Amino acid sequence: MSDQSSPPPRRINLWATVCVTVVCATIAYLVPQFLHQDAPTAVRPRLWHPVVVTPDGRDTVLSASTRRLEFWTPSVRTKDYVAQENGAVRDRDKWEIIATDQPVQQFGVLLRTNANVLGYRRAEVWGHGRTSLKPGWWWTLTVTPAYSVQSLHQAYRGFWKSTNAVYVEITENPSEE
Repeated sequence: MSDQSSPPPRRINLWATVCVTVVCATIAYLVPQFLHQDAPTAVRPRLWHPVVVTPDGRDTVLSASTRRLEFWTPSVRTKDYVAQENGAVRDRDKWEIIATDQPVQQFGVLLRTNANVLGYRRAEVWGHGRTSLKPGWWWTLTVTPAYSVQSLHQAYRGFWKSTNAVYVEITENPSEE
């Protein structure tokens, strides 16, 4: 004798599979949500510690956040290596030709007029990016977080009168607080 009121075994297996699948999918979705919320925010370590050493030998680590912006400008030697087309320097590259390093020094003075610029150093380098291999100055500018890449871009374009792209390397140095 068979009980006519029970559904066929296939339907039970289908509904059981659907229910288990929905429960597993829900768990798979919710578990990462809860784990992600509970994860503490990682504190990024400082990459460098700016230190001021006084004349008596005491040192003080500057605790505030800083940022380094690194970029290239021409030097007096750049003019001999600027790419040419049909025997002439392209109009867009003529700004790289300077007769003396006085414009480089003036650019440094301009940068230091912004209170968010803590200081800079520059070194003569050879480099090859999207243009020909040539010498120039590589600047490392230490700034507060209030000095943006756009601030540098405006100062650079305004001073050098260049319409070319400006390559900038940024290194963040968050405070430890």
